[in-house]
Amino acid sequence: MARWNPLALKLLMWVMGVLLVLGSGLGFIGGTFFPFDEWAGVTSSVAGVAFGAGVMIAAFDPVANISWVRALIVYAILEVVWQVVKQISLGSFDLRPFLIAVLVGAMMLILYPNKQALLMRRRKPARQVKGTGE
Repeated sequence: MARWNPLALKLLMWVMGVLLVLGSGLGFIGGTFFPFDEWAGVTSSVAGVAFGAGVMIAAFDPVANISWVRALIVYAILEVVWQVVKQISLGSFDLRPFLIAVLVGAMMLILYPNKQALLMRRRKPARQVKGTGE
């Protein structure tokens, strides 16, 4: 199974990128996260397409594009939280996005080869040797 992980990770990211692009509505379908997105100078559909395209491009080399992997995991977490909040506040729950977010988030964590790198730990600066002039 371990030898398939790099390919599975790439395919998972690519498929999720396609889903994000398609799910953005491509600007044709109303109903955005915030109805005043264009008042703020942005369009949520375009943002969705940009995010999905970025994830698809990053899928060619997920290890080198760790920020996109992190962003996809954060997206999955936010989707789960959004569905829970929506259920509590509005009594509306969409099972499909909830399940996809749980599955994709879990699979990203399972498939990513360097799990320690996913944690954004602060790096300690290299110690300078006294007297070297550097």
